[in-house]
Amino acid sequence: EPFGRIYRNLSHYHSGSSKKKSLYRVKYILRLSCARTLARKHKSTVRAFLKRLGSELLEEFFTEEEQVFSLTFPRVSSISR
Repeated sequence: EPFGRIYRNLSHYHSGSSKKKSLYRVKYILRLSCARTLARKHKSTVRAFLKRLGSELLEEFFTEEEQVFSLTFPRVSSISR
């Protein structure tokens, strides 16, 4: 839950950015951190944990996308008075 929330908040914050590819690295780091946390909780290695559970779990967890709407406002100088 916390890892997905962090990613969704970052994704929402940077939704208007033209450099969204940098979010892939953040997503990778969050997924790895989540896998390490869960593996440590279950007293296992990351590789053994993902092999036993399957990496699809993390894929589903981090691919839940929220629909983001963008608003465009006209510039003040182009508004007729």
